[in-house]
Amino acid sequence: MYKIPANLGFTYNYIHYLPSCHSTNEVATNLLTNGVEEGTVVITDNQTNGRGQRGNYWESEPFLNLTFSLILKPDFLPVQSQFQLTQIISISIAEIIQGLVSKTVKVKWPNDIYVGDKKIGGILIQNTVKGKVIENSIIGIGLNVNQTSFETANATSILSLTQRMTDLNQVLIDVLKSIAANYQRLKNGERKAIGVEYHNLLLGLREVRNFKSENEFLGKIIGVDPMGRLLIDNGSSVRSFQNQEVKFI
Repeated sequence: MYKIPANLGFTYNYIHYLPSCHSTNEVATNLLTNGVEEGTVVITDNQTNGRGQRGNYWESEPFLNLTFSLILKPDFLPVQSQFQLTQIISISIAEIIQGLVSKTVKVKWPNDIYVGDKKIGGILIQNTVKGKVIENSIIGIGLNVNQTSFETANATSILSLTQRMTDLNQVLIDVLKSIAANYQRLKNGERKAIGVEYHNLLLGLREVRNFKSENEFLGKIIGVDPMGRLLIDNGSSVRSFQNQEVKFI
C-alpha cells in the first residue's frame, strides 16, 4: 500500500489505490467528473492498458514499477503555455532519477525520460480547457524501477542501472515532492529558468543526428519554442516540428 506525507507540497494528499486497472489516467478522468482536489494521486500495481505518447503501449510488470496519475488544476496557466507543464514534470522526474543512477539522465522530446539510449520513464498529460486557461490536468507517469526484463530492447530501469532494489513508495514520494516544488516555481513565474533547465536536459541537443519527417534528414536540435515545438537546424534553416511530426532515427 502506498502512503504519502501531509507536507508533500499540495494542499491535498489523497491516494486512490487500485490493485489493478486498465489506465490510471482513465480512473483519474472519472474521479474528476465527481469532483476531486488538486494533488489527488491514482496509482496501481498492475496497469493493464497503459498508454504513452502516440498511443504506444506502456510495458510494466506488475508490482515492480510505478504507474500513477496526478491531478492538477493549473487554472493560472494560459492554454498557449501548456507545454510548461510538460517541462516541469520532465524536469522533476529527471531530477529524481539522476539522484539514483550514475549515468546521465536526459529528456527525449517532448517528455520521454532516457538514461543513455534507453527509456526509463514516460509521461502522458491530458488537459481540459475552460475559456483561455487549463482547468484540469491529468499527469500520467510510468517509471521503470525494479523490472529487469523488457520486451523492447531500448528500455531500462533503476534496478538494471544500479543492481539495487528501490523502494517504490519512496520514489513516489520523491517524485511528487519534486513536481510540487517545480509546480510552485511555475506558479511563481519562474518560467524562463524552467525553460532553460528543460532545454539543457534535451537528448541530442546540438548533436548532428538523423531525423525523419516527410523525408530523412540530418540536423541538430537547438531547443524548443514557447509552444513546445522542437527546433532543428538542418544546416540551411531552422525548422519547427509539432509532436508526431518528426522522429529520431
